[in-house]
Amino acid sequence: MSENKIMKNHQISKLGFTSEQQYTFPTIVNLCVIRGDCPCRCVHCPVGLTQPSERHKRFGNTDLSLDLFDKIIQEMSAFHHSTLRIHGVGEPLLWGKLHEALQFASEHKVRTWLFTCLIHHDNNLLREIAANCDIIEVSINSYDAENYLQTKGIDGFKTVKMNLEFVRDFVVKNNLSTRIIGSRVESEHCDYDDEFLTYWKNTNLLDDVFIRSYHDYNSLLKSNRQRGISDIIPCLVHWNRFNIDCDGTAVLCFNELFKANHSDSQVVLGNVTENTIRDIWVCEKLNIVREAQMKKDYSSVAFADALPCIGCLSCQPIGQNARPTSELQINAFKSVNKR
Repeated sequence: MSENKIMKNHQISKLGFTSEQQYTFPTIVNLCVIRGDCPCRCVHCPVGLTQPSERHKRFGNTDLSLDLFDKIIQEMSAFHHSTLRIHGVGEPLLWGKLHEALQFASEHKVRTWLFTCLIHHDNNLLREIAANCDIIEVSINSYDAENYLQTKGIDGFKTVKMNLEFVRDFVVKNNLSTRIIGSRVESEHCDYDDEFLTYWKNTNLLDDVFIRSYHDYNSLLKSNRQRGISDIIPCLVHWNRFNIDCDGTAVLCFNELFKANHSDSQVVLGNVTENTIRDIWVCEKLNIVREAQMKKDYSSVAFADALPCIGCLSCQPIGQNARPTSELQINAFKSVNKR
């Protein structure tokens, strides 16, 4: 083994990566494509809890350019283990460039995951996402109209279910490999959470359905849980996921994108308009955080006070493979598909 290879393996091990592939490029690239626009008023989301008239002021009124999207796809196309997760500080279906973007990603064989409320009235767009997305996650959140109105803030349950039926029918008729999954944010009503899973599993509209852990968007929402520095847990986000805003800003945690001042804070790792994802992925600042989490000690991190990691209520511990993580869904898709 060459000296360079030995040094690289040492660096990979030192930073807590389990493979050269994981070290070289993130498993998931979370991409915010739109800010401030969403038809829902979800009780568990900072955008949803903000009056529609105030959303642009608080979260911005921007979207991702196709040029930047193309640049990201061109880089990702060389790393087949990676998945692009199309998300937003808002609803991605309202991104006017979604149709072209999905086609470009599909042509370059980049695996895509769309996170959406699926409230839309254009069947042509629904066909496009069914044909060009590898994974579609629908934040259904309910199994009846009353609870949907309570938790999503709008009378949209009938529309979402009808759109799900349309997408599923299109996928089946065209023998597509698209994986359709549904999710609900964990609530204090455990019985309803369980009933939600049972109901949607019996519809045969979804390939999987699961409960996502409640989180407070790095202290933007109220929570009954306690925050503290005593229990530092290495979070898989820093070893698996890369988070990009509409303007190319790369941040430490996706939840930081919901904060108005993230662009000039210590959570910024770089900008993909100026650097590659690959270079930012192993930048000094992120490596410092990784080493601190592995040692369970932030005392030597000069910018520790600015980190959302300390006392985080949304940490996703490494090694708990039974949890319904995004990585688990991607592995399920890959197990039956080549991409």
